Amino acid sequence: MRLLSVNLDFGGRPALLIGAGAVGRRKLTVLLEAGARVRVVEPNPAPWLLDLATEGLILLERAFSERFLDERPWVFLAVKMSPELESVVQLVRRLGLWLSVASDPEVSNVFWPALAGEEPFRVAVSTGGSSPALAARVAKELRQAYHGYGVFCRLLRRLRPLALGAGLPETERRRIFQALAQDLELPALAGSGRADLLRKRLQELLAPVELPEDFLL
Repeated sequence: MRLLSVNLDFGGRPALLIGAGAVGRRKLTVLLEAGARVRVVEPNPAPWLLDLATEGLILLERAFSERFLDERPWVFLAVKMSPELESVVQLVRRLGLWLSVASDPEVSNVFWPALAGEEPFRVAVSTGGSSPALAARVAKELRQAYHGYGVFCRLLRRLRPLALGAGLPETERRRIFQALAQDLELPALAGSGRADLLRKRLQELLAPVELPEDFLL
């Protein structure tokens, strides 16, 4: 099986989550953070799920209906398979929708990776459903190895326009971008709160571009 790893802008797109136990709650958190419009099917909703529905953050249903598939959502099954759910899986596959089944990767055409990092820096680890435990272990190691890279990326995003707007030759701009990306001190400095040391190091790497005095680090 060949898999294509991508990042999706899921904002405003429909998702159908069946099951809101421990696994379903984790998936729901990720979907809501991505801005998805989530319909949750859960016959025995916990208080936290009822609160989300009351706040209008999700649509809560007690039982599955085929009409939920009319808007062609991404479908997530976060409960153990049953004869009833097997028929749902067959229907979803027949309609050609994206499907992720937590308890049975063999029938899935989407696999959730384990994530490391913080926005906008993300490293995704996937075993194609072979071993979620292995993916989680590697992701944990990566979180430790790349601590601070989220703050670092947000800083680079703000610095990029400075270099682009300085009127430098393309080769000089490329040199600056590579120097910023390859510097091993910057991620730690970006997350340390030491604005004085960070500013000094940035100015060394940005030269001849001047870092504005009012540039907040």
